[in-house]
Amino acid sequence: MPNKTISVPDDVVPIIESLHMPFSRWVTEQLRLHAAQSTMSFADQLVADAALAAAEGLTPKDAMAVGERMERSAPW
Repeated sequence: MPNKTISVPDDVVPIIESLHMPFSRWVTEQLRLHAAQSTMSFADQLVADAALAAAEGLTPKDAMAVGERMERSAPW
């Protein structure tokens, strides 16, 4: 994965230094935690997608939403 550079205010630097872990690891953990708390479980996602496709099939917009949800929650 490519490295990304961000700018932070000077008053944030001591906070980052007090994390006792690399900032990139801390950010990664926080983003994964947020994603886990804000998305449906994979099983719930499958049930919701099956309900959408049940009667008349998916519209292109629904199919795109299904793909995006699956991409966000993929375990890899």
